[in-house]
Amino acid sequence: MSHIPHALRRFFAAYPALLWVRLFGETLTSLSSAMIAPFLVLYLSENIGGSVTMTMLVIGLQPFSEILLTLFAGGITDRYRRKTIMLLALFLQGFAMLGMAWADSMLGFAILYIINGAGRSLFIPVSRAHLADTISSAQMAGAFALLSTSSSIGAALGPLVGVIIYKYDPAMAFLFTAISLLIYAIAVWWKIPQTPLPEAPVEEAAGVRSRGSWHAYRPALAIMLLSLPISLFYSQTETNLQLHLKYTLPDYLQTLALLIAVKGGLLLLFEYLLVKWTQHLPARLLISGSYICFLIVSLGYAFIDNVPVLLALQVLLVIGESIGLTQLMAFVTRISPVTMRGRYFAITGTHWDISRMCGPYLGSLVLLNYGGMMLFIIVAGILLIGAGFMYVYLSTNEKASPLEQEG
Repeated sequence: MSHIPHALRRFFAAYPALLWVRLFGETLTSLSSAMIAPFLVLYLSENIGGSVTMTMLVIGLQPFSEILLTLFAGGITDRYRRKTIMLLALFLQGFAMLGMAWADSMLGFAILYIINGAGRSLFIPVSRAHLADTISSAQMAGAFALLSTSSSIGAALGPLVGVIIYKYDPAMAFLFTAISLLIYAIAVWWKIPQTPLPEAPVEEAAGVRSRGSWHAYRPALAIMLLSLPISLFYSQTETNLQLHLKYTLPDYLQTLALLIAVKGGLLLLFEYLLVKWTQHLPARLLISGSYICFLIVSLGYAFIDNVPVLLALQVLLVIGESIGLTQLMAFVTRISPVTMRGRYFAITGTHWDISRMCGPYLGSLVLLNYGGMMLFIIVAGILLIGAGFMYVYLSTNEKASPLEQEG
């Protein structure tokens, strides 16, 4: 037992202060935002008004704004100090969430949702680039796993609290999120030092110039396109799954909150360990294998209406998310040029925005016309195709440019 405090000190000392501030902020904001996400579709349709398709179109506005701002935001993160952009992004999101607490029309909510998307499009690439600037490649997968684990704390507790808030006053969840974003911004301002932008090695800078902009961005674009099946799956679980459960389960609100809470709890307990246990395996196996996990879960959503079995499927969802998404971000870090990290993370992350912009609306059309079973069967088929293409691409990449495994 006497070795535990020393081991903990070594563990905390292994990573820079930036990571621990991020862990604090991500835990806080994920807790508050997890009160909103599972019930956003229901909130818009029941409290503000509008059809299912109109609600899905409004939800698609935030990722649409993020797509428009992606290259612009990525360029900003590579030209200006990381800390300054992080603070600006957090304040934009906080302002938008504060306004959403009192929005009483679809138009007002849509405008604020777009502003929130602008803040996210700035914060996500700059925070990941800042982490990549500060942490060694051998620690990268573990750092991303810790960040995801911190978010899982909020994901585990937020939905359960969200059920209570939704029944009492749903707008309070937006207010809590605005306050948490302000506290996060204060922590970044207080504890994270301003750092200079990294300079590329002479050989790398000359290589980027000689190959041209298209060639320089091609790996990021490839990863973005090949990741679309994963984000399409998530876009359906975040939106149309709510309606599918409403039609198939009697206590759908409690079941939805329980599914998200169980997933968050499992991620909290096992994500970091899963990353450490599997990081010696090739990226092609881990990333493409995650598609298969998501595929099985999608088929489960299509055919299963038994709550215990749906809860058991969360284990596969956690395995796929842990071994796949974390390794994918670490892979992007390794292939991105030093002076283009912000743009690489912005471009590769666009697949989330594309799927969240188009997926809810297109999925709602399938849901309304053919049912939730057909919707999740189609998603499973897309994941199967994506797994094959991703495996081939990563295998080719490994042969052309062998990468040293982490750990």
